[in-house]
Amino acid sequence: MGDRYNYSLNKIFYLFSFFFFGIAPILQFQYGIVMWGGTGFNVDSFYHLNILILLILFLYQGFYFIFSKIEIFSSKKLKNKKQNMQISNRGLLLISFLALLVTLHINNYSIENLIFRSTNLLEDTSINQSVYLIFSKFLLPIPVIALVIFKKFELEGKLIEIFLVGIVLITNFPTSNARFYIAAMYIPLLIVYFQQFNKKYLLLNKLIMIGLLILFPLLNQARRISSLSEVKFTLNFEMFLKGHFDTYQMFMKVVENDIVTMGSQLLTSLFFFIPSSLWPEKSIGSGAFVSHLLGLSYDNVSMNYFGEGYINFGYIGILMFIIILAFINAKIDRSYWHNLMKNKKNLLSVIYLFLLGLEFFILRGALLSSFAYTVGIVSSILFVFIICKKRIIRSS
Repeated sequence: MGDRYNYSLNKIFYLFSFFFFGIAPILQFQYGIVMWGGTGFNVDSFYHLNILILLILFLYQGFYFIFSKIEIFSSKKLKNKKQNMQISNRGLLLISFLALLVTLHINNYSIENLIFRSTNLLEDTSINQSVYLIFSKFLLPIPVIALVIFKKFELEGKLIEIFLVGIVLITNFPTSNARFYIAAMYIPLLIVYFQQFNKKYLLLNKLIMIGLLILFPLLNQARRISSLSEVKFTLNFEMFLKGHFDTYQMFMKVVENDIVTMGSQLLTSLFFFIPSSLWPEKSIGSGAFVSHLLGLSYDNVSMNYFGEGYINFGYIGILMFIIILAFINAKIDRSYWHNLMKNKKNLLSVIYLFLLGLEFFILRGALLSSFAYTVGIVSSILFVFIICKKRIIRSS
């Protein structure tokens, strides 16, 4: 897989490719499934896209290998910039408690709203979109971030830790939100609480595979149920034929119809925070954009990362997106494990744990929503660090 790390962004990429570019398309082709209406696909369409995906995998692996070997910053220049960050455990508890109060207020102090996604007020489209963006992408992750920092920096205080865990379960219960968000929140918690993930090769990948096959269908029920009695534990492989795994076919639709916007969709994703009232020409997510353009039956659909590359700049866009992804994955993977081996605790080590889950979301798409969540969560991590940082001790 191009690296020897026990877990990595690179391994997440290949795990995504296995399910979304491998298992799902094979089953969809075998059963003749066509997502969201429109014209069907012939054998040549699958053949050509599979060749393209194999080329993407080959180029990505090549660039990942090259970037993982290149030194960008000299260790000698950074030698005198070592720093040990001190975090206030009481500060983490305070900011987490304030996030709890906001969450309770927004959910009308309702247990059902806090536990079930179907009754969660964030699913209510009548809520002000600015409030929704700030809360869901910035404030809601704070309790999880606080707990991850507490464990990652090995802070003391069992009672504080118990309160932090309780706040996480109240504000970010596993069935209360979208599955990608829950994965991004709980993967870091699993890693900081179970050191086996740092010691056993591919353990995290194996757990994610189990999660996709068992927990994924279970969490999907949370979109419709409002009572624990309605929960059913099933192993349902038919999910690969459903819209959850539409990203391969949406990619095929973009390439087959040669839909290229010359960067319009990328600008919309990068400047997601600008409201449409101030930017009348602002587009919508790429999945919805393609759905409207082709007259599909549903518009809340995905658009994978490489489809985003094509929809912006064609095949050149795919190459650009491959290089960007390989560069980021290679550099952050190497930096994280270098610090972990030396037991260094810093801001990047926390951000990295959340990126493991977010990468899955970014790869599936669409880029507009995944990039907004990534920026929001990373900004939230920076905010918690700034608020809870006690002091910086510099050493030569």
